[in-house]
Amino acid sequence: MSAATVAPVRVRLLEAIKREFAPLRFGAEMLARASQKSPRSARNWLSGTNAPDAEALIELMASCNSIADEVERLVAERRKAREDTQCPGSPLN
Repeated sequence: MSAATVAPVRVRLLEAIKREFAPLRFGAEMLARASQKSPRSARNWLSGTNAPDAEALIELMASCNSIADEVERLVAERRKAREDTQCPGSPLN
């Protein structure tokens, strides 16, 4: 994937996190608990400095439907864009 393709995914993921947690008074702490990461990591995500790693993202998806929905939309968009291509590791039909 090119950087041009990856950037919007990162931006959309961080926007979903911000929509869910930024308006809350203790949003960073709640985000940290939901992701099982530190409050510092959560503040970095809310500021857009960093994005969650895979483990934190899975935890967030498990605890927050809106973030899970956004990730599922991103996956669906990618699948639609690749409808005629198959994963190189997939067996041939």
